[in-house]
Amino acid sequence: MQQEHGACAPGDDGLAVARARSFVELMELLEFSCLRFEAPAPGANAALIGTQEWRRAADPGLDPSAVYICSTLAALKDAVLPPADADLCIDMPSTGLVRLVATLRQRPPAPPRRCLRVDLQALIRRVIVPATAPAHLYELVRHVVVARLWVEVARA
Repeated sequence: MQQEHGACAPGDDGLAVARARSFVELMELLEFSCLRFEAPAPGANAALIGTQEWRRAADPGLDPSAVYICSTLAALKDAVLPPADADLCIDMPSTGLVRLVATLRQRPPAPPRRCLRVDLQALIRRVIVPATAPAHLYELVRHVVVARLWVEVARA
């Protein structure tokens, strides 16, 4: 499946996806409403802003130092806001993986910024803190997320 931003996609829009982030990366996302993409490999197309991978479900062995942002395929399509001169494609290279690919329509004179603006209310459905994470991390994440977005923060 491949999806251009703004078009009607085939597939299950209700598909749940999750992405592990550090607490600092979660704070950056909440503060700046900017989703950071991985830089392309050396020698890749210069118009490629970057890629970002989401898992179809939070991994069974959750990393206790990570925080998991939960969303849906439909929310990714609606919430990620590429600039006017860029495209966002969503594909599923494997059963358990959803990949966002952001590209500029023209080759830029300088390397592009590796992040795209997002609508946080549309993107984040809930946040999961692993049950093995320290209680103070859960409380801190819950306080920050609920104060900014008013979405569920759960332990799993």
